[in-house]
Amino acid sequence: MPLKVLHLGKGLQLVCDFAALPLANRLSMRLLSITLQYCLTATVITTFLLVLASLPTAHAQGDSIHGVGAETLNVGGPVVSDGAGLPFALDSFNGLELRDSVDENGESNGLDLVRRYPASGTSLANNDFQSATINAGATQYWYITSSVVNGKHGVAGKGLPANLSSRSLDESTEIEHDLRKRNLEKRSTTLYLSLTTCSKPTTNSTADSGSFPQLEVYVSVSEGLEEPGPGKNDSLQNKTTASGGYVGIAFDADSDVYIGVTAPNSTAYSGSYNYQIAASIDAFFHSVDDDDPFLYFVDADHSAALLVTDNLTQSDPGSTNYEQWMNITPPYTMFAHNINNTALAGLERSFCALDDLSQVGRISNSVEVGMTSRGLGNQPKEQFYITGLNRSSTYDGILAMVGNSTLSGNGVIGGGGKVWMPMNFTTKADDNCAVLFNLTFCSEVAYAVPSNPKLNVSALRDIYDKNAQTYYTNFNYSLQQIQCDTDQESMFSLTVGCEDCARAYKQWLCSVRIPRCADYSNNASYLMVRNAGQDFINGTSLPAESPYRQSVATNSSRNQLIDTEIKPGPYKEILPCLDVCHTLVKDCPMSLGFGCPTGSWANSSYGYRDANGDITCSYLGAAYYLNIGAKMGVWGSVYLLVGIWGLWWSLW
Repeated sequence: MPLKVLHLGKGLQLVCDFAALPLANRLSMRLLSITLQYCLTATVITTFLLVLASLPTAHAQGDSIHGVGAETLNVGGPVVSDGAGLPFALDSFNGLELRDSVDENGESNGLDLVRRYPASGTSLANNDFQSATINAGATQYWYITSSVVNGKHGVAGKGLPANLSSRSLDESTEIEHDLRKRNLEKRSTTLYLSLTTCSKPTTNSTADSGSFPQLEVYVSVSEGLEEPGPGKNDSLQNKTTASGGYVGIAFDADSDVYIGVTAPNSTAYSGSYNYQIAASIDAFFHSVDDDDPFLYFVDADHSAALLVTDNLTQSDPGSTNYEQWMNITPPYTMFAHNINNTALAGLERSFCALDDLSQVGRISNSVEVGMTSRGLGNQPKEQFYITGLNRSSTYDGILAMVGNSTLSGNGVIGGGGKVWMPMNFTTKADDNCAVLFNLTFCSEVAYAVPSNPKLNVSALRDIYDKNAQTYYTNFNYSLQQIQCDTDQESMFSLTVGCEDCARAYKQWLCSVRIPRCADYSNNASYLMVRNAGQDFINGTSLPAESPYRQSVATNSSRNQLIDTEIKPGPYKEILPCLDVCHTLVKDCPMSLGFGCPTGSWANSSYGYRDANGDITCSYLGAAYYLNIGAKMGVWGSVYLLVGIWGLWWSLW
């Protein structure tokens, strides 16, 4: 049999050389048949393989990002199919990897081509923070995959009761629905990227501790720049520098996002930074409020301070929303830090720094929290009583929220906490004033009162509260003689009643029987010296010829009980507001004989409100810079004008 050569293409050939067979075998027809079958089988198999090899090269199309077209990827080697007729290479990925795709119901969609990300970067998931340490001069890389950007949103959780204000709940809900609808109509997703610096490098010299170089965050959404940072193409990246240890960036994205975090070099500082970074498609994982401290100073003594939040709702007392707020576990926390301590300088907007470094932290026996309706509008607020402070010291007070108030940590929308802008307060120098609050009868009293270190707070509270209640009991006997529930012709007024009179009297009584105390060394013009005839706590006294000892108004307290039972020594008083007296006269019948002093007696007995929010006279529920004219309501503004007019008239 002649030589048979089969040309199969691609430089391959199959040779069946029957002439080379031994003569004996050629005589064997059986052996010849077997040989022919072998050659035929080999030919079929080789032809099949070459047909597969001649199929078109597989392509993978990437997303188009900022003008960068689809990427063509040549894949070679043996190919398998996912059942849909699409071939996939198994031995060469050229920057890709195979991943099983699963739909929302957990059903497999087969194999997907997934982009392989830079080995130097770390991925960020939705609402999951990562912690890192970085040295000066270094850059660390992070990335957020398109599957996270375009993935499922998180669940907000229960949250706080509604914060009802001038806008009704229905209107707020409608606006929320509109925003949600608008977000669904957008082709891209709003991505919220946040970074908080938890610790800072140390200074090498006399440089200001708060002037250290803040961390820098570079963001790229281009495949052409997967490691953004200093010295890279600025047209492909955006740079944001931290302020107060915080960065918050919101931007639209529909594909992979690349992030670089850089710690700038500095010869004045050494060491490393610790920070947290998080990404979310729901809201900032870490957040700040730079518009309002939402925290207000009530008063302080030499070692303690009382602060409150603003109103948490404007709903009516007794309503469901009102009761929800009053019965809730206090949702806020606060930090306090002496301004002369530089540990927090430059990190005031970072929750993790506040949590780690503040002198008075959220987990401390020095902070007592609770809900109260005392003060402005008698609406729900949270109050903070802080002890263990230094005398004559100024502190930054910073309101904060752990997580979103109900949950915190990874997997929680807003789980990294929230920080409000700082406010400040100062403690007193002398130890003969003490902060008093939560009295049984005079429940609206919350400020520093004349005190003595020999008396504890509980004893002091009983002395003042019981004395005021005794006076009120006698007043109530007189009020019962007034015809309150009668016809209009017999009523003492058509605009106010006995309940209004009782309320006004209690406000006035508690203000004058429990005076607001200030340091004797305080030289503010609106203060009045009291009890000058008594020795100071340390045993010293004012000279006998002191004019304060010669005047009846300044030689003793307005309440004799203070001088005989408490014995605080000389102090200064923030006088009750004159409008408190005017309200008493206006709301009560003339037969009770109430009247307010005028001229010099008025000036030594009462003070006048300040339009800028400073407490220049005492009224129940007062807090510094919270009860300004815009928040006092109509009557408060009228009383402010009356007070200013009275002050002007008394000077003539």
